[in-house]
Amino acid sequence: MFDHLKCLILNSDFRPLSVWPLSFTSPQEAIKTVFRGRATVVEEYDQVIRSPSMEIKLPRIIALKNYAPIQSTPKFCRRSVLLRDKFTCQFCGEKFDSKDLTYDHLIPRSKGGQTTFENILTACNTCNAAKKDSLPSFSGKKGKKGSGLRPLKMPRQPTSAELLKAGLEHLDPELRESFAGWIGWDGATGSAS
Repeated sequence: MFDHLKCLILNSDFRPLSVWPLSFTSPQEAIKTVFRGRATVVEEYDQVIRSPSMEIKLPRIIALKNYAPIQSTPKFCRRSVLLRDKFTCQFCGEKFDSKDLTYDHLIPRSKGGQTTFENILTACNTCNAAKKDSLPSFSGKKGKKGSGLRPLKMPRQPTSAELLKAGLEHLDPELRESFAGWIGWDGATGSAS
């Protein structure tokens, strides 16, 4: 009935718990969280649900009562690598959907390379297949096809702020517009604030 509605979850400091994906729940789950005393309603939809004894407007935005700690150093995961590299193959420079990008170990695992931010780049299937398990070439042109490809930039540990900004840039435009005042996005200039 209200499946198309989303409720944004804010931390107690009124910032989203996460940006990409944006921290949403269903309005029904938000009502449960509010009734358990874990959150307060910040904004409501006009739609209501009714029980025999009450009528409740569906929450559009809730804020947690207790602060949920957010890691200062981003956790290594596929989402963080994709955001850091902005959904771009780090060898050919082309942008792709997340499903069309792979991890590439700069120093291949077969040669002792670790699965860490400092050794992982996003690569399209073509470039990853071309590089295989060879070491990168640091002579010649960046992004040149063939074995020993040279990365466009070196992999590194991203900051939480970088991932937040990248996450905002990759939000669905409709969501970005609808919740702009709450996610740190300035709709007028189109940039993260």
